[in-house]
Amino acid sequence: MTPYLCGQIDHALSPLQADAHGFRQSVNLQDRIHWVVYVMDTCKVSIMSTKLEEKLAAIHRRINLLGIPQLVLLTKVDEACPCVADNLRNVYNSQYIKAKAQEVSGHLGVPMSCIVPVKNYNEELELGMSCDILLLSALIQMLRFADNYFHEANDNDQE
Repeated sequence: MTPYLCGQIDHALSPLQADAHGFRQSVNLQDRIHWVVYVMDTCKVSIMSTKLEEKLAAIHRRINLLGIPQLVLLTKVDEACPCVADNLRNVYNSQYIKAKAQEVSGHLGVPMSCIVPVKNYNEELELGMSCDILLLSALIQMLRFADNYFHEANDNDQE
């Protein structure tokens, strides 16, 4: 298995060289990637370039081969949908947000259950419970992925 370095999405995937600073041929569980999170602006899903879509799909395929769980944070849902902007609790009822999530799912191949809508804090002076609930739900999902990854890794080590 060739280790890969996935830096910024703008750069193609390139194999990590054995002579690179900090390279380890053999890694412990604690040094492995436990999950991958794609952060996508809901407002820009439809204008994603073909080149970017191909890079994300290549990353997704590679990560799948490694058995690493993947999650998409669909950000700025309030800016993408006026219904959600009026009341953040409408996020799971919004057909527009659902359509954007389906679009992301189609582009990346990530199941709908792994696409989590969130609102960004950007101008607010006070925390909002609805926003916090979305963010904490995303965090809980990430922690569950990591927990499952550790359980599977532990089961594989015991075999």
